[in-house]
Amino acid sequence: MKIAVVVNTLKIGGMERVAVNLADAFYEAGYSTDLIYLKNRKKEIEPRNTNIPVRLFNLKKSVLCSGIGIFWLIACQLLNIMFRKTFPIWFAYAEAIAFKKQLESLEKKSGKFDLVIFRGQGTFEHLWPVQDSRFIYVCENVQKKHMYGKLSKWIFTKLFKNRNVVCVSDGALNSFMDMAKTHQITANKVITLNNPNDFTKIKEDAGRVTQPLHPKPFILGLGRLAPQKNFSLLVEAYHQIILQNDIEHDLIIVGAGKDLANIEATIERLKLSKRVFFKGQQTNPFPWYQQADLFVLSSKFEGLGMVLIEALACGTKVVSTDSQGGIRQIMNGQLEPFIAKETPEALAEKMNLALKLKWNQTFSDFVQATLNKFDGKIIVKQYINEFISV
Repeated sequence: MKIAVVVNTLKIGGMERVAVNLADAFYEAGYSTDLIYLKNRKKEIEPRNTNIPVRLFNLKKSVLCSGIGIFWLIACQLLNIMFRKTFPIWFAYAEAIAFKKQLESLEKKSGKFDLVIFRGQGTFEHLWPVQDSRFIYVCENVQKKHMYGKLSKWIFTKLFKNRNVVCVSDGALNSFMDMAKTHQITANKVITLNNPNDFTKIKEDAGRVTQPLHPKPFILGLGRLAPQKNFSLLVEAYHQIILQNDIEHDLIIVGAGKDLANIEATIERLKLSKRVFFKGQQTNPFPWYQQADLFVLSSKFEGLGMVLIEALACGTKVVSTDSQGGIRQIMNGQLEPFIAKETPEALAEKMNLALKLKWNQTFSDFVQATLNKFDGKIIVKQYINEFISV
């Protein structure tokens, strides 16, 4: 049986790590697996198993070399001016042809794929004109019903009508079903399958750094510096916990993104420049999890909340905002007390509670049982049972 996992890029990011994890999990389960990416950008992450072919389908180059591609590119750019954030949708008419040709060429050489799994809406936006019953579209995040403005109904219909859709959490599924009901869209199949994790690799990578990463104990925030991730709220909560509890911990933020200036402005306003430190984007983030005394997720919404799973896998205590999406599939039972309302005061209270928590054997057993639900081996079996064993 042959599996293809398709993702837009192989840059450092949660969705990209999940795509790599899924390819590794299928391979380790005994399936012939290819990892395909669509944009000719630097590969920052790759599968742990070096036998997995990593293939670039450079769709944009293929379109532009077709002769009329440059004219279609210009037309799509003009349409994007009229309808913001829709360039990939228009350009997909040409990219889908290029993808289909390259997929057929690959299958002639190495055999037909039984499943082709597209990770993330930003990936299948480029390919939606291709219809194939083997294709699975994985929605990594909650759906915004009107994200495409006046064209939302038309675009969502093109993306999801009669498709096989996987949502990474029950929260993501609920938002998808709400969007589908609003726009009267019927998918072929819609189910929840969690994101896979490679816990062996996480532990190996976490142990690669033995020296202290920071001279003082620290609280960690990690992720893309984007408004969705709400790092300014984390800074404000950190300020509250300093005022109320006089903790010794610094705040470390690992990541990069466009919201950096806003976060820095919050730090300056609260006079925290000597307590909050940016460490940029890290190829191996796991030692940062492992050495932190606490990891905090301050997002406004999350498809699942992979960073919580990764932190717990590194033996680190976690706190999360009660964000829309899938975090409650992780933060339940003994972890539920560490969910906070989306205010600085509430988040600071839960951070203080977590810092005082003693990680005993009972808590450790519960965390392990939670992590087991997100093991790559289990997720692979679920994909096969849902889409092959029918």
